[in-house]
Amino acid sequence: MYSKEEAQRLEIKLNKLFDDPIEQVSQKSGKSRPTVSKFLKGAKVRPSSAEQIYDACIELIEEKENKRQTNVKRTKRLDAEVEDSPQTSMNI
Repeated sequence: MYSKEEAQRLEIKLNKLFDDPIEQVSQKSGKSRPTVSKFLKGAKVRPSSAEQIYDACIELIEEKENKRQTNVKRTKRLDAEVEDSPQTSMNI
């Protein structure tokens, strides 16, 4: 169903984004930590479990990336607001 390489790429990405990715995926997918760990290591799990875990991984990565992009936009907006209205001691 999913190759070992696909699972390992997901694991690498999740490790960069989360402190405890196995716990995050376990909660999101409803699968046990050992099952999630097996999947991410490329071991065989039930096809239905693999599908749920894979979907949970993708959703978590997308959520984190969307949050990061939102924060970047917010930071740019705040930076622009600060640049547009510099405050001096006379403007207090």
